[in-house]
Amino acid sequence: MATRVLIVEDDKSARDGLVRLVAARGHEVIAAATFEEGRRLLKTHRPDVLITDVRLGAFNGLQLLLSDQSHIHAIVLTAYSDPVLEAEARNLGARYLLKPVVPNELLDLVDELVEPALDRPPVDQERPVRRWQRKPVPGGIAAKVNSTPARVLDVSYGGLRLGLGDQPADPLPRSFEVVLPDGSLAVPVELVWQNYTQFGGVECGVAVSSMSRETAQAWHGIVDGL
Repeated sequence: MATRVLIVEDDKSARDGLVRLVAARGHEVIAAATFEEGRRLLKTHRPDVLITDVRLGAFNGLQLLLSDQSHIHAIVLTAYSDPVLEAEARNLGARYLLKPVVPNELLDLVDELVEPALDRPPVDQERPVRRWQRKPVPGGIAAKVNSTPARVLDVSYGGLRLGLGDQPADPLPRSFEVVLPDGSLAVPVELVWQNYTQFGGVECGVAVSSMSRETAQAWHGIVDGL
């Protein structure tokens, strides 16, 4: 009998990508775009595994675990490392993965969760959570955010820090692309924090969001080369 997997992700492209990935493994997949829809499907479809993003509009994906009384196997996805969030997820019995998701890592984890309990490794032998190493970039890398010139100040596989010399005319959106020189690579990101500098510019931290395999390989190549 196929494993039924519920995916709750409010970003359509990320959701569609996860659905294709998990379905290709032979699992039955149902998907929700909102916290409310995800909570309803948890009750009506009784999935074997829940994969949920942390950010679901005004809600937190961990609230889905709190609302479910069957103690479903769950995988929590987030674009940035947060020790408090990680500890809370583990306390609720969920696994915790950083974006961009490594396809085989996610699929292997789904398979592991639905194996008989006797076949699962003890908790202290579970694979460690990935933590991205941040690399400073001396002088920065020229980039653009929309039409605003920016510089990449430090990088990691999962995120980067940006400096914008001039305050953008419009507030930075929640999601946008960081375009590297000559348009050679556009990295999709989600805004985590931003500060205004004393010189009238903006500095912000962003987390890399879901992207194609080709884009991820190109981005990882840039990070590895620094």
